[in-house]
Amino acid sequence: MARAAARRREEAATAPGFLIITGLSGAGRSETARSLEDLGYFVVDNLPPALLPKMAELAESPGGPRRVAIVVDARGGVFFGELSKALEELRDRRVGARIVFLDASDDDLTNRYEATRRRHPLAPGDRVAEGIRKERLMMGSLRADADLVIDTTGLTPHDLRDRIREMFAEAPPE
Repeated sequence: MARAAARRREEAATAPGFLIITGLSGAGRSETARSLEDLGYFVVDNLPPALLPKMAELAESPGGPRRVAIVVDARGGVFFGELSKALEELRDRRVGARIVFLDASDDDLTNRYEATRRRHPLAPGDRVAEGIRKERLMMGSLRADADLVIDTTGLTPHDLRDRIREMFAEAPPE
């Protein structure tokens, strides 16, 4: 029973349609967004969650984009708190939104921040580990609700692109 449910969740997450890309900062959201764009998805990065239902409405309209990916993350600040409300509205409207959550080990995330010398969006000062801890707490329930969790620990950007292509590329017509 649990195995069948897991398979249904994986199949739903890999089907084309309306994707919500989220996850920890440094785990590969931007690379995933670029990869999906290369696959023909209409991608919007850092959309305020309150606008998710409006974007779904546009996607469902005649001539709207057939495959949409929306990146929502901690950069949204106060808007991020609106995400659960927006997701509930999508469920009520029966929008087949699928949540893809990107994660990685704390060590990998820290190393990525050190390599790029970028500041973690939730880090006080330059304490990356504290930013990662805060973000994990803030996003824990979203990770639990995700249709698909992709662990990017040890993956190069090229590896992640390959994985996204495998999961989300449409099969060629027969």
